[in-house]
Amino acid sequence: MKITPTETPVTELEADAVVVGMYSNRQHTQASEQLNRATEGLLDRMVDEGEFQGKANELLSLVEPRGLKARRAVVVGLGSSQPLDWGALSRAMGTAARHLSARPRTRVGWYFDPQWPAAAAEHGLVGALVACHGQDLYRAEKTRLPFAEVVCHGTSATVLETARHVAEAVNLTRRLVNEPPQYLYPETFADAAQEVAQRTGTTIDVWDVARLEKERCGALLAVARGSSRPARLVQLKYTGADPSRPPLALIGKGVTFDSGGLSLKPSESMHTMKMDMAGAATVLGAFQAIVQLQLPINVVALAGLVENMPGSAAFKLGDVLVARNGTTIEVLNTDAEGRL
Repeated sequence: MKITPTETPVTELEADAVVVGMYSNRQHTQASEQLNRATEGLLDRMVDEGEFQGKANELLSLVEPRGLKARRAVVVGLGSSQPLDWGALSRAMGTAARHLSARPRTRVGWYFDPQWPAAAAEHGLVGALVACHGQDLYRAEKTRLPFAEVVCHGTSATVLETARHVAEAVNLTRRLVNEPPQYLYPETFADAAQEVAQRTGTTIDVWDVARLEKERCGALLAVARGSSRPARLVQLKYTGADPSRPPLALIGKGVTFDSGGLSLKPSESMHTMKMDMAGAATVLGAFQAIVQLQLPINVVALAGLVENMPGSAAFKLGDVLVARNGTTIEVLNTDAEGRL
C-alpha cells in the first residue's frame, strides 16, 4: 500500500473516496467545514433533519457529492470535540476504513485536522490501516480489500511513516493469531520470526529440541511432549542504545494450540485455542515495530513455542518437572501449561 502526504484541499482531491471527521453538536473539523460549504450546507441540513449527528463512529456516505472531485465522501462521527480522544479517533477512522474496504478502492484520501497533535493523526491513521485488512486468510471471497493508495492531509511524512510501521506490526500480530493451527505451529512460528529478523537486520537465535534439552528447559519440553510438533524457543535481540544499558525484556506465551493436554478442554472451550500464542505474536509484532521505528532502547524478545496435546508421551498429573533454574514443579493440571 502506498501512503503519501498531500496538501490538496478535500474539494480538489481526485480519489475514489475521501474521509473527513465531524464532531457532534454540529461542530466541524476543517475538512468537514470545507465539505459542508462545497455541498451548500448539506452536512448541516443532515444534522438538522436527524440523518447524522456526529456521534462516535457514526457514518454518512455521500455519492458523487457536489463540489468535490472525489467520487465519494465519507463523514465519520468523532463524538465530543473536548477533549480529543485519540483512541476514539482511531476507532472512528477504522470504522470508515471497514466501510470503504468492502469494495476495491484505488485511492482514498484521509483528512486529519491540522490543529490535532501529531500523535492524534498517527492514531487515526493506524486505525484506518489496520481496519482495511481483513482476517479472512483462506476465504475465496475477501471481505476486506486494502486500498492501493492512501493520501493524508493535515499531517507530516514522518507521522505517516510511524503509523505505517505500527499498523504493519499490528497486522502481523493479527495474521499470526488468526492462522489455523495446521499451518502455524512452533516450527513455522519460528520461521516467521526468522523472516522478521531478516527484514529488520536483527539477531535471532532459535533453540530446537536438542538445544532445549542441553539447556535443561524441562518445563517447556514437558508441555510439548504430547505433540508431534517439536518445541522451539525464539530469542530476538535489538540494540538501539548503548550496549551497556539493560535491555527491555518482552516475553510471550507461544502455545500454538492448547487442547489442555490430558486435562482435556471441552470442545467449545478448545475452538479458539489456536490463539493461545497471541502473547508470542504480540511480542513479535512489537519487536518489529520497535526496530523499524529505531527506538533508542535495547530489547530482548523471547517466545517459548509448544503445542499442548494429549499424545501418548504427554506429561501427566502427578509428574514432577525440573525447570531450567532447578525449581521442581508438581503437575496438578496439564491445562495450566502457561506457567510452565
